[in-house]
Amino acid sequence: MNWGLGGAFMWLSNACLIVMLGLTTVTIIGRPFGFSAYWIWPWTMVFFVWLSFFGFFAVVARLKDVRIDFLANHLGPYGYPATRLLSDLCALILCVVLLKLFPTVLATSSGVVDGAIFPGGEELPRQALSIPLFVSAFLICISALIDIGKMAAGLPENLTEHHPET
Repeated sequence: MNWGLGGAFMWLSNACLIVMLGLTTVTIIGRPFGFSAYWIWPWTMVFFVWLSFFGFFAVVARLKDVRIDFLANHLGPYGYPATRLLSDLCALILCVVLLKLFPTVLATSSGVVDGAIFPGGEELPRQALSIPLFVSAFLICISALIDIGKMAAGLPENLTEHHPET
């Protein structure tokens, strides 16, 4: 399920990138013809923020995060368990801090994203920018807890079969 959710979030990140590239292409091609829509820039920025926040969980779930194998190899037989636990704990601590800030972020994110206009004329509320970050942080907490539980039960670490460096 974690792998599938990671794939869905990767798809969402890629969709945000495609929309960003499409909007930028419209801007570049439209300028010589006198077409310029003021709403394109704000929506491009919204999709950039969403791309980053959706990608936050996708990177972790799809095992594309930074690995510290060189350190684990130098620590001997306890290297991999130690770095596995360290990375899970760091992710868990970071995401718990983010989740604790969720009410503050929502309370202080008042207003709208200027220029990010929907077809009906209303603008995107600022709170919508941070929702993907908190969803990703919550899912990363669950992933880290599951991995710590798997480690305690003696199950091996998930490893990706694809290493672009090789």
